[in-house]
Amino acid sequence: MPTAREEFEDAEMSFRRGYVHGAVDLFREIEAFLPARQRDSVQRWLDDDLSKWRLANLKGEVGRPDVMTIGPHTPPRLKP
Repeated sequence: MPTAREEFEDAEMSFRRGYVHGAVDLFREIEAFLPARQRDSVQRWLDDDLSKWRLANLKGEVGRPDVMTIGPHTPPRLKP
């Protein structure tokens, strides 16, 4: 596993860390305005999919999937 210093120096790790932090910050700003069902869905996405995506890079499972928009990078969409 990379050291904390390596995590900041590696471009892919920095990208993933920044993506996750940005998503969490945005969610904190808007969560009071979201319906409970949608808030729970986004919280699960942040806690599960997005965190696993970032940790995969820390474990050395680097690389990006062929179809970025289908992976855990896309926020959940609720059916009407």
